[in-house]
Amino acid sequence: MIPAILRTTLKNRLSAGPARRSDGSGHLWRGAAAGLVLSIGMAGPVGAGDWSGFFLGASMARVTGAASDGGTTSAPGLHLGYDHDFGRVILGGEVEVDRSGGAGDSQAEDQTHRIKLRAGYDMGETLGYVTIGSARRETATDSDNGAVYGLGVSYSLNRALRLSGEYLHQDANDGAALQAPARDILSIRASFQF
Repeated sequence: MIPAILRTTLKNRLSAGPARRSDGSGHLWRGAAAGLVLSIGMAGPVGAGDWSGFFLGASMARVTGAASDGGTTSAPGLHLGYDHDFGRVILGGEVEVDRSGGAGDSQAEDQTHRIKLRAGYDMGETLGYVTIGSARRETATDSDNGAVYGLGVSYSLNRALRLSGEYLHQDANDGAALQAPARDILSIRASFQF
């Protein structure tokens, strides 16, 4: 049930139309609506998540490189890291290893080790972050060192389980005369926080 005074006010407002609002009362309604929209838009998340702690998980990545470097391959991996929650800002680090290449061809397989630092923004159950670090890629015949950087987003399903997506760009630059091609890595990750 709508109270009588509110029902009368709404009826007058709806029947008034733009022509009868020369007294400026239409500005009051528009101002109230704008204030409501602004307050909803600026409100923080209902419950900020706690991202502090160690995490351990697995990933499946799609690695894209030059055709001479094997083209596009899949790379399962493992990661271990720690994040510290400073309120809205999250700082942390991670070590990661993945293996890509042909299943039966040892010449085509390679293993990559990464050490990464990351900084993120706490949006409640979601964490957006940027990462930078170092990578070492080893094959049966060679190894390359280089920089890795990228961005990601992590979603906390509950206190213990996170699902993430991450994009990394990895350069191979160890000072050798012949440079290994860069690689782009897109991964889906699941982590257990403890």
